[in-house]
Amino acid sequence: MKATVFDIKKGVFQVPVGELSALLPTDSFFWLDIDGASEEELQYVATVLHLSEPTSSWLPRFGQRARLEAGSMQTRISTWGVGSSGLPSEVHILYTQSWLLTVHAGCGSSMDRARGTYRNVVDTIAAQHFLGLLIILTELVASFDTLLEQLDELLNTLEDQVIQLPKEAQIEQLVRLRKQLWSLHRILEPQEMAARHLALSIKGLPGKGERADLVRDYAERISDLIDWINDLRQRATDAMESYGTSISNRQSQVINRLTIISAIFLPLTFLTGYFGMNFQWMLDNVVKSMEAFLILGVGLFVAMISSTLLLFKSQGWLGQKQQKKPAGVTAGILQEHATDAQSGAGGGSAMRK
Repeated sequence: MKATVFDIKKGVFQVPVGELSALLPTDSFFWLDIDGASEEELQYVATVLHLSEPTSSWLPRFGQRARLEAGSMQTRISTWGVGSSGLPSEVHILYTQSWLLTVHAGCGSSMDRARGTYRNVVDTIAAQHFLGLLIILTELVASFDTLLEQLDELLNTLEDQVIQLPKEAQIEQLVRLRKQLWSLHRILEPQEMAARHLALSIKGLPGKGERADLVRDYAERISDLIDWINDLRQRATDAMESYGTSISNRQSQVINRLTIISAIFLPLTFLTGYFGMNFQWMLDNVVKSMEAFLILGVGLFVAMISSTLLLFKSQGWLGQKQQKKPAGVTAGILQEHATDAQSGAGGGSAMRK
Protein backbone atom coordinates (compact mmCIF):
# COMPACT_ATOMS: atom_id res chain seq x y z
CA MET A 1 0.00 0.00 0.00
CA LYS A 2 1.21 3.52 -0.87
CA ALA A 3 0.80 6.76 1.02
CA THR A 4 0.57 10.19 -0.59
CA VAL A 5 3.01 12.85 0.56
CA PHE A 6 2.70 16.57 -0.11
CA ASP A 7 6.07 18.17 0.51
CA ILE A 8 6.09 21.95 0.62
CA LYS A 9 9.34 21.98 -1.37
CA LYS A 10 9.04 18.94 -3.68
CA GLY A 11 5.29 18.74 -4.27
CA VAL A 12 3.18 15.56 -4.38
CA PHE A 13 4.57 12.04 -4.59
CA GLN A 14 3.62 8.55 -3.42
CA VAL A 15 5.62 6.42 -1.05
CA PRO A 16 5.19 2.74 -0.07
CA VAL A 17 4.24 2.57 3.60
CA GLY A 18 7.16 0.27 4.29
CA GLU A 19 9.64 2.90 3.01
CA LEU A 20 8.30 5.92 4.88
CA SER A 21 11.21 6.07 7.32
CA ALA A 22 13.66 6.62 4.45
CA LEU A 23 11.62 8.81 2.09
CA LEU A 24 9.75 11.23 4.34
CA PRO A 25 11.01 14.84 4.20
CA THR A 26 13.11 15.97 7.13
CA ASP A 27 13.80 19.63 6.31
CA SER A 28 10.33 20.93 5.41
CA PHE A 29 6.70 20.72 6.43
CA PHE A 30 4.83 17.84 4.77
CA TRP A 31 1.36 16.32 4.68
CA LEU A 32 1.13 12.52 4.81
CA ASP A 33 -2.19 11.10 3.60
CA ILE A 34 -2.98 7.39 4.14
CA ASP A 35 -6.10 5.83 2.63
CA GLY A 36 -7.32 2.35 3.62
CA ALA A 37 -4.29 1.15 5.61
CA SER A 38 -4.45 -1.84 7.90
CA GLU A 39 -3.92 -1.61 11.65
CA GLU A 40 -0.42 -3.05 11.36
CA GLU A 41 0.52 -0.48 8.71
CA LEU A 42 -0.81 2.35 10.86
CA GLN A 43 1.21 1.07 13.82
CA TYR A 44 4.29 1.22 11.60
CA VAL A 45 3.41 4.80 10.60
CA ALA A 46 3.09 5.70 14.29
CA THR A 47 6.55 4.25 14.88
CA VAL A 48 8.06 6.23 11.98
CA LEU A 49 6.51 9.48 13.24
CA HIS A 50 7.55 8.68 16.84
CA LEU A 51 4.01 8.80 18.19
CA SER A 52 3.60 7.90 21.82
CA GLU A 53 0.65 6.42 23.64
CA PRO A 54 -2.27 7.00 23.61
CA THR A 55 -1.92 8.66 20.18
CA SER A 56 -0.48 5.58 18.46
CA SER A 57 -3.36 3.37 19.64
CA TRP A 58 -5.93 6.07 18.80
CA LEU A 59 -4.79 6.36 15.19
CA PRO A 60 -6.31 3.07 13.87
CA ARG A 61 -9.28 3.03 16.27
CA PHE A 62 -12.27 4.20 14.22
CA GLY A 63 -15.89 4.48 15.28
CA GLN A 64 -15.46 7.42 17.67
CA ARG A 65 -17.29 10.67 18.25
CA ALA A 66 -15.94 13.83 16.66
CA ARG A 67 -13.18 15.49 18.67
CA LEU A 68 -10.76 18.38 18.26
CA GLU A 69 -8.06 18.37 20.95
CA ALA A 70 -5.28 20.94 20.85
CA GLY A 71 -2.18 20.26 22.91
CA SER A 72 1.12 22.01 23.28
CA MET A 73 2.88 19.68 20.82
CA GLN A 74 0.10 18.34 18.57
CA THR A 75 -3.56 18.67 17.62
CA ARG A 76 -5.61 15.47 17.42
CA ILE A 77 -8.86 15.48 15.42
CA SER A 78 -11.54 12.87 14.74
CA THR A 79 -13.84 14.17 12.06
CA TRP A 80 -16.03 12.98 9.18
CA GLY A 81 -16.30 13.40 5.43
CA VAL A 82 -18.34 11.84 2.64
CA GLY A 83 -16.45 8.95 1.06
CA SER A 84 -16.48 7.54 -2.45
CA SER A 85 -19.45 5.33 -1.52
CA GLY A 86 -21.57 8.41 -0.86
CA LEU A 87 -21.72 7.67 2.88
CA PRO A 88 -19.99 9.46 5.78
CA SER A 89 -16.52 8.14 6.53
CA GLU A 90 -14.42 8.82 9.62
CA VAL A 91 -11.11 10.65 9.26
CA HIS A 92 -8.32 10.91 11.83
CA ILE A 93 -6.05 13.94 11.62
CA LEU A 94 -2.85 14.59 13.55
CA TYR A 95 -1.16 17.99 13.26
CA THR A 96 2.22 19.18 14.54
CA GLN A 97 4.49 22.06 13.60
CA SER A 98 6.55 19.71 11.40
CA TRP A 99 4.01 17.53 9.64
CA LEU A 100 0.30 16.77 9.10
CA LEU A 101 -1.11 13.23 9.03
CA THR A 102 -4.54 12.16 7.72
CA VAL A 103 -5.83 8.59 8.02
CA HIS A 104 -9.11 7.50 6.42
CA ALA A 105 -10.81 4.90 4.23
CA GLY A 106 -12.52 6.26 1.13
CA CYS A 107 -12.29 10.06 1.40
CA GLY A 108 -9.74 10.33 -1.41
CA SER A 109 -11.80 12.83 -3.43
CA SER A 110 -11.84 15.32 -0.56
CA MET A 111 -8.09 14.90 -0.12
CA ASP A 112 -7.54 15.40 -3.87
CA ARG A 113 -9.43 18.70 -3.70
CA ALA A 114 -7.39 19.71 -0.65
CA ARG A 115 -4.14 18.95 -2.49
CA GLY A 116 -5.35 21.08 -5.40
CA THR A 117 -5.85 23.96 -2.98
CA TYR A 118 -2.42 23.28 -1.44
CA ARG A 119 -0.77 23.81 -4.83
CA ASN A 120 -2.35 27.26 -5.14
CA VAL A 121 -1.34 28.49 -1.67
CA VAL A 122 1.80 26.49 -1.04
CA ASP A 123 3.81 29.59 -0.09
CA THR A 124 1.18 30.63 2.45
CA ILE A 125 1.12 27.14 3.97
CA ALA A 126 4.91 27.19 4.20
CA ALA A 127 4.61 30.30 6.37
CA GLN A 128 1.44 29.26 8.23
CA HIS A 129 1.25 25.49 8.60
CA PHE A 130 -2.03 25.67 10.49
CA LEU A 131 -3.73 26.89 7.29
CA GLY A 132 -3.05 23.48 5.72
CA LEU A 133 -5.04 21.82 8.49
CA LEU A 134 -7.98 24.20 7.96
CA ILE A 135 -7.96 23.49 4.21
CA ILE A 136 -8.41 19.77 4.84
CA LEU A 137 -11.16 20.33 7.43
CA THR A 138 -12.98 22.69 5.06
CA GLU A 139 -12.87 20.19 2.20
CA LEU A 140 -14.22 17.44 4.44
CA VAL A 141 -17.14 19.65 5.45
CA ALA A 142 -17.73 20.65 1.82
CA SER A 143 -18.05 16.98 0.88
CA PHE A 144 -21.41 16.93 2.70
CA ASP A 145 -22.84 19.53 0.31
CA THR A 146 -23.21 17.06 -2.56
CA LEU A 147 -24.82 14.46 -0.30
CA LEU A 148 -27.32 16.95 1.10
CA GLU A 149 -28.13 18.23 -2.39
CA GLN A 150 -28.94 14.66 -3.46
CA LEU A 151 -31.14 14.17 -0.38
CA ASP A 152 -32.83 17.49 -1.11
CA GLU A 153 -33.65 16.41 -4.69
CA LEU A 154 -34.96 13.06 -3.44
CA LEU A 155 -37.14 14.83 -0.89
CA ASN A 156 -38.52 17.18 -3.56
CA THR A 157 -39.50 14.17 -5.67
CA LEU A 158 -41.13 12.40 -2.73
CA GLU A 159 -43.06 15.53 -1.76
CA ASP A 160 -44.55 15.76 -5.27
CA GLN A 161 -45.36 12.05 -5.37
CA VAL A 162 -47.02 12.10 -1.96
CA ILE A 163 -49.36 14.88 -3.08
CA GLN A 164 -50.15 13.44 -6.51
CA LEU A 165 -50.25 9.67 -5.95
CA PRO A 166 -49.39 8.48 -2.42
CA LYS A 167 -48.03 4.93 -2.11
CA GLU A 168 -46.67 2.85 0.73
CA ALA A 169 -43.19 2.74 -0.83
CA GLN A 170 -42.94 6.52 -0.46
CA ILE A 171 -43.47 6.44 3.29
CA GLU A 172 -40.74 3.80 3.55
CA GLN A 173 -38.36 6.07 1.62
CA LEU A 174 -39.25 8.99 3.87
CA VAL A 175 -38.53 6.92 6.97
CA ARG A 176 -35.13 5.89 5.60
CA LEU A 177 -34.42 9.50 4.64
CA ARG A 178 -35.22 10.73 8.14
CA LYS A 179 -32.93 8.10 9.66
CA GLN A 180 -30.10 9.12 7.33
CA LEU A 181 -30.58 12.80 8.17
CA TRP A 182 -30.62 11.99 11.87
CA SER A 183 -27.34 10.08 11.47
CA LEU A 184 -25.78 13.10 9.75
CA HIS A 185 -27.02 15.34 12.56
CA ARG A 186 -25.46 13.07 15.19
CA ILE A 187 -22.16 13.18 13.29
CA LEU A 188 -21.96 16.93 12.77
CA GLU A 189 -23.37 18.29 16.03
CA PRO A 190 -20.49 17.03 18.25
CA GLN A 191 -18.07 18.23 15.58
CA GLU A 192 -19.48 21.76 15.74
CA MET A 193 -19.30 21.82 19.53
CA ALA A 194 -15.72 20.56 19.46
CA ALA A 195 -14.73 23.19 16.86
CA ARG A 196 -16.21 26.01 18.93
CA HIS A 197 -14.44 24.72 22.04
CA LEU A 198 -11.16 24.54 20.12
CA ALA A 199 -11.64 28.12 18.86
CA LEU A 200 -12.07 29.32 22.44
CA SER A 201 -9.01 27.37 23.56
CA ILE A 202 -6.81 28.79 20.79
CA LYS A 203 -8.12 32.30 21.34
CA GLY A 204 -6.77 32.23 24.89
CA LEU A 205 -3.22 31.56 23.68
CA PRO A 206 -0.98 34.55 22.93
CA GLY A 207 -0.68 35.40 19.25
CA LYS A 208 -3.26 32.81 18.14
CA GLY A 209 -6.19 35.14 17.39
CA GLU A 210 -6.04 34.54 13.62
CA ARG A 211 -6.11 30.77 14.10
CA ALA A 212 -9.11 31.11 16.41
CA ASP A 213 -10.96 33.07 13.72
CA LEU A 214 -10.25 30.34 11.13
CA VAL A 215 -11.53 27.63 13.47
CA ARG A 216 -14.61 29.70 14.28
CA ASP A 217 -15.35 30.07 10.54
CA TYR A 218 -15.02 26.29 10.26
CA ALA A 219 -17.52 25.86 13.11
CA GLU A 220 -19.93 28.27 11.39
CA ARG A 221 -19.71 26.19 8.22
CA ILE A 222 -20.68 23.09 10.19
CA SER A 223 -23.52 25.04 11.81
CA ASP A 224 -24.88 25.91 8.36
CA LEU A 225 -24.85 22.22 7.44
CA ILE A 226 -26.72 21.34 10.64
CA ASP A 227 -29.36 23.98 9.87
CA TRP A 228 -29.74 22.51 6.37
CA ILE A 229 -30.11 19.02 7.81
CA ASN A 230 -32.71 20.20 10.33
CA ASP A 231 -34.66 21.85 7.52
CA LEU A 232 -34.63 18.62 5.51
CA ARG A 233 -35.72 16.64 8.57
CA GLN A 234 -38.66 18.99 9.10
CA ARG A 235 -39.63 18.74 5.44
CA ALA A 236 -39.48 14.95 5.64
CA THR A 237 -41.76 15.04 8.69
CA ASP A 238 -44.18 17.34 6.88
CA ALA A 239 -44.14 15.02 3.85
CA MET A 240 -45.03 12.07 6.08
CA GLU A 241 -47.92 14.06 7.51
CA SER A 242 -49.00 15.00 3.99
CA TYR A 243 -48.91 11.30 3.09
CA GLY A 244 -51.29 10.52 5.95
CA THR A 245 -53.57 13.38 4.92
CA SER A 246 -53.58 12.24 1.29
CA ILE A 247 -54.43 8.67 2.29
CA SER A 248 -57.25 9.92 4.55
CA ASN A 249 -58.62 12.07 1.73
CA ARG A 250 -58.56 9.16 -0.71
CA GLN A 251 -60.30 6.92 1.81
CA SER A 252 -62.90 9.62 2.41
CA GLN A 253 -63.54 9.85 -1.34
CA VAL A 254 -64.01 6.07 -1.56
CA ILE A 255 -66.40 6.12 1.41
CA ASN A 256 -68.34 8.99 -0.16
CA ARG A 257 -68.75 7.08 -3.42
CA LEU A 258 -69.92 3.96 -1.58
CA THR A 259 -72.35 6.09 0.42
CA ILE A 260 -73.78 7.66 -2.74
CA ILE A 261 -74.19 4.24 -4.36
CA SER A 262 -75.93 2.94 -1.23
CA ALA A 263 -78.18 6.01 -1.13
CA ILE A 264 -79.16 5.47 -4.78
CA PHE A 265 -80.13 1.84 -4.24
CA LEU A 266 -81.88 2.39 -0.91
CA PRO A 267 -85.21 3.67 -2.38
CA LEU A 268 -85.00 1.04 -5.12
CA THR A 269 -84.67 -1.64 -2.46
CA PHE A 270 -87.72 -0.22 -0.69
CA LEU A 271 -89.80 -0.30 -3.88
CA THR A 272 -88.67 -3.84 -4.66
CA GLY A 273 -89.65 -5.00 -1.19
CA TYR A 274 -92.95 -3.15 -1.26
CA PHE A 275 -94.11 -4.54 -4.59
CA GLY A 276 -92.65 -7.94 -3.73
CA MET A 277 -95.23 -8.45 -0.97
CA ASN A 278 -97.80 -9.50 -3.62
CA PHE A 279 -100.94 -7.98 -2.14
CA GLN A 280 -103.91 -9.69 -3.70
CA TRP A 281 -105.75 -6.39 -4.10
CA MET A 282 -102.78 -4.94 -5.98
CA LEU A 283 -102.60 -7.94 -8.25
CA ASP A 284 -106.35 -7.80 -8.98
CA ASN A 285 -106.82 -4.03 -9.36
CA VAL A 286 -103.49 -2.37 -10.21
CA VAL A 287 -101.12 -4.66 -12.05
CA LYS A 288 -103.49 -6.00 -14.67
CA SER A 289 -101.86 -4.80 -17.92
CA MET A 290 -98.54 -4.29 -19.62
CA GLU A 291 -98.92 -0.50 -19.27
CA ALA A 292 -99.31 -0.78 -15.49
CA PHE A 293 -96.27 -3.04 -15.30
CA LEU A 294 -94.15 -0.61 -17.36
CA ILE A 295 -95.24 2.36 -15.27
CA LEU A 296 -94.84 0.73 -11.87
CA GLY A 297 -92.11 -1.79 -12.63
CA VAL A 298 -89.92 0.36 -14.89
CA GLY A 299 -91.03 3.99 -14.93
CA LEU A 300 -91.27 4.33 -11.14
CA PHE A 301 -87.73 2.96 -10.70
CA VAL A 302 -86.34 5.23 -13.42
CA ALA A 303 -88.10 8.23 -11.90
CA MET A 304 -86.73 7.35 -8.45
CA ILE A 305 -83.15 7.05 -9.76
CA SER A 306 -83.43 10.32 -11.69
CA SER A 307 -84.84 12.17 -8.68
CA THR A 308 -82.08 10.85 -6.44
CA LEU A 309 -79.32 11.83 -8.89
CA LEU A 310 -80.82 15.30 -9.37
CA LEU A 311 -80.97 15.75 -5.60
CA PHE A 312 -77.34 14.69 -5.18
CA LYS A 313 -76.25 16.97 -8.03
CA SER A 314 -78.05 19.96 -6.53
CA GLN A 315 -76.25 19.32 -3.24
CA GLY A 316 -72.88 19.06 -5.00
CA TRP A 317 -72.28 15.46 -3.95
CA LEU A 318 -71.52 14.27 -7.48
CA GLY A 319 -68.62 16.71 -7.97
CA GLN A 320 -67.65 20.29 -7.35
CA LYS A 321 -69.29 22.78 -9.62
CA GLN A 322 -66.96 25.41 -11.03
CA GLN A 323 -68.47 28.80 -10.68
CA LYS A 324 -67.55 31.36 -13.30
CA LYS A 325 -66.57 34.74 -12.00
CA PRO A 326 -68.05 37.78 -13.66
CA ALA A 327 -65.82 39.51 -16.13
CA GLY A 328 -65.77 42.64 -14.02
CA VAL A 329 -64.57 40.74 -10.96
CA THR A 330 -61.83 38.98 -12.93
CA ALA A 331 -60.67 42.24 -14.45
CA GLY A 332 -60.55 43.81 -10.99
CA ILE A 333 -58.44 40.98 -9.61
CA LEU A 334 -56.01 41.21 -12.53
CA GLN A 335 -55.75 44.96 -12.09
CA GLU A 336 -55.07 44.50 -8.37
CA HIS A 337 -52.26 42.01 -9.08
CA ALA A 338 -50.77 44.35 -11.67
CA THR A 339 -50.79 47.20 -9.15
CA ASP A 340 -49.12 45.02 -6.52
CA ALA A 341 -46.46 43.92 -9.01
CA GLN A 342 -45.71 47.51 -9.97
CA SER A 343 -45.51 48.51 -6.31
CA GLY A 344 -43.13 45.62 -5.58
CA ALA A 345 -40.95 46.53 -8.55
CA GLY A 346 -40.85 50.16 -7.46
CA GLY A 347 -39.94 49.14 -3.91
CA GLY A 348 -37.17 46.84 -5.16
CA SER A 349 -35.75 49.63 -7.35
CA ALA A 350 -35.79 51.99 -4.41
CA MET A 351 -33.96 49.47 -2.21
CA ARG A 352 -31.30 48.88 -4.88
CA LYS A 353 -30.77 52.61 -5.13
